[in-house]
Amino acid sequence: MFHTTTVPENAANCTVERGAIRNIGCETRRPMALDAAVSTPTDPVGEAVVRFIGELIPNAMVDLRYEPLDEPPGMPAPPSSAITTASAEVVPGWRTTISVGLRDRGIATIESVPDALLALPNAALRAAKGFQHLAGVDRLTPSVERALRDTVVVELLGQHQGWFDPGCAPTELLAETLEYLIELSGARVESRRLTHGVVITDAIADEPRLSIPYPAGLRDAKRSPLLFDGQRAVLLVDQHGRARTELQAHRPDRLHPSTVPMGPIDREFVDSGSLVGQVTRQLGGVGFFLREDRSIWTFLDGQPLVIRRSEHWSAFPLWLARTLGSSIIESPAVDLVVQASLLVSIREGGAIFGIVDDLADLGEVVPVKDRFDLRDEYDVDAMRPETRLHHLIDGGDVDAQTLARLGQLDGATIVDRDGRLISYGAILTSSDSQHEGARTAAAKSLSQRALVALKVSEDGDITVFRGGHPRVTLLPSGSIR
Repeated sequence: MFHTTTVPENAANCTVERGAIRNIGCETRRPMALDAAVSTPTDPVGEAVVRFIGELIPNAMVDLRYEPLDEPPGMPAPPSSAITTASAEVVPGWRTTISVGLRDRGIATIESVPDALLALPNAALRAAKGFQHLAGVDRLTPSVERALRDTVVVELLGQHQGWFDPGCAPTELLAETLEYLIELSGARVESRRLTHGVVITDAIADEPRLSIPYPAGLRDAKRSPLLFDGQRAVLLVDQHGRARTELQAHRPDRLHPSTVPMGPIDREFVDSGSLVGQVTRQLGGVGFFLREDRSIWTFLDGQPLVIRRSEHWSAFPLWLARTLGSSIIESPAVDLVVQASLLVSIREGGAIFGIVDDLADLGEVVPVKDRFDLRDEYDVDAMRPETRLHHLIDGGDVDAQTLARLGQLDGATIVDRDGRLISYGAILTSSDSQHEGARTAAAKSLSQRALVALKVSEDGDITVFRGGHPRVTLLPSGSIR
């Protein structure tokens, strides 16, 4: 006998009804086998962590199953879409299994997902164990759910490089660091909103002359966030929770001789913690960055992993955007457009980007005057005011920064599958936008002619369109600005 629950796409707004079959929102999945004589466990904590996973990962499909421990294993295999699964006894007497997959089967492969996120079901189960004293309540309070979400993330980060093993950086250190950053997010020093960057790493082998515990030893040092702001300098903490030294942005080789200065893309993201990311890439460990907008970014191996804003978490979607793009088209244009979209998402305004294969398909959508690639054919002498700029722009070999700058103009920015600029600021001929925004309507229309289209909203969300339909929305819980 077992019980199964599947979380639908709109799980964040769903309620759970208890009984032999649990109904989450509009989707119900009946168990393949159910013994009416055996009651199913009441597990609001398990249901909460499953909802959280659905909120955390765009396009996630999460499966929650129970099986009595006193019965021989007989549970059917996890859904075929599952890319990672974990089981544990969380509710006494029951084996709880959480499986996570991706709804888009074109990207539902283990290779596409960062190793850290593959540990999410195990992290969720470990976090749930700490809240099982609440198993008898009907539902969790908002404050408890908030603490549970934070605990899942701490457990997730704690499993990086086996740090949950005895003798390594304990999850308590990660939890205390997160709590400290939450405190700083609501504080000001010298009338300034605070930023703070810290990397917890085992790269410093020597014993310190002074033992300054982090964060407890710096709580009374009010100016420490101003010194270690995560933009000009990062504080390094060892796995035993001792603050060791700073690493300055203009001296990246002080601890690691082979470190190179940040590249142009990293410098664009410095306000979003690119210095912290660079340090984790060179020294390993777990990085935290508190932005001025009060969001908290976490970094592993040089890449942002999950972001906390307004007490909610979302996974940073760089891997998903690249994988989704690669599942549609294998070309250098994918990384170019993804990087440009992310650059726009941290700035003001929005954008529409597209990758096209057959340029003839643009004839009915993009006016000739907006075609950068036809500038020498359409108006070779630059007689038309609207085309003169085509002859001035250095668009022969565009990079992500140039593409992002062009993308912030009204209209669409389009490249071919080799990354060559086709148009920018193109006013697209689109279907009626009465019931949706003009940018959404234009992105849908473009995606019917292009291989893929990406729309960056004013709030920083990135939606991928294919064939006139949205495939996935990245960073759907709010702006990253």
